Amino acid sequence: MFTSFSFIPLRVRDVDETIDFYTNLLGFYLLRKYVMRPGELPCAYVGLDGVLLELFPAGSAGGSESASFGLNVTDLDAALAHLREKGVAVVREQFTPRTFWGRQAGILDPSGHRISLREWRAPDGPQFMDWQPDQEGVSRLA
Repeated sequence: MFTSFSFIPLRVRDVDETIDFYTNLLGFYLLRKYVMRPGELPCAYVGLDGVLLELFPAGSAGGSESASFGLNVTDLDAALAHLREKGVAVVREQFTPRTFWGRQAGILDPSGHRISLREWRAPDGPQFMDWQPDQEGVSRLA
């Protein structure tokens, strides 16, 4: 049900500078660069071995609702049912995300850290380079 880390949000001084650092010096790949709404600063995903850093400009509202990190799940409905049965607080019900195809929800750990649960919809995933936004206002830049 829970398969791997999905993403770690990272607030950065400059998205392009950070993309360059991670891709050219540390061997990450650029999965996608996008803007959530017209006129906003760009955000990006850079990946390494299927785990994504979700890059947001410092001071922006991004960060998957300020999640501490994300986990991939194979079946979001089953994961949420299991967690509810165990008394875990679901703080954001299932929703359609704007930066990938699939579904997402949010839970809290005992210390109040927000964990985003992601169920990717094929063919999209942490290695899929051909994603195009299907939500109004989102634009892919790279």
